[in-house]
Amino acid sequence: MNSPAARILLIDDDPLVHDAVKMILEPEGYQVEGCLTGPAGLEALRARRPDVLLLDIMLAKPSEGFHLVYKLKEYPELREIPIIVLSAIRQSYGFDFAQEVGSEFLPVQRFLEKPIDAATLREAVRQALSEHEART
Repeated sequence: MNSPAARILLIDDDPLVHDAVKMILEPEGYQVEGCLTGPAGLEALRARRPDVLLLDIMLAKPSEGFHLVYKLKEYPELREIPIIVLSAIRQSYGFDFAQEVGSEFLPVQRFLEKPIDAATLREAVRQALSEHEART
């Protein structure tokens, strides 16, 4: 269900991605907050649980986003947050992780390639919120 007050946390090291995501999601009524690093993102997650997490894989290190996903699963209060990965890892390294979505290796709801398509991102967030609400 699309909740106008839904809180989205974006963890991405590119300020331009933050601007783009805000331009795409805020007109839909979502509250978008952002962090530029994995550690800052984890702190924000623990301080105030978002409704959806948008996460880049390649932060300070090429695999930092993967490690953050695994870290979240250690916290009972955070493990059920829907995670949508936004990444250019396939363009940068040739790895196609989209087929791993939902597996133990990549326990996330969606994997979206950068550059981000606005309609696809809006639909992914709506779907993640709807599926999460249906499970709770």
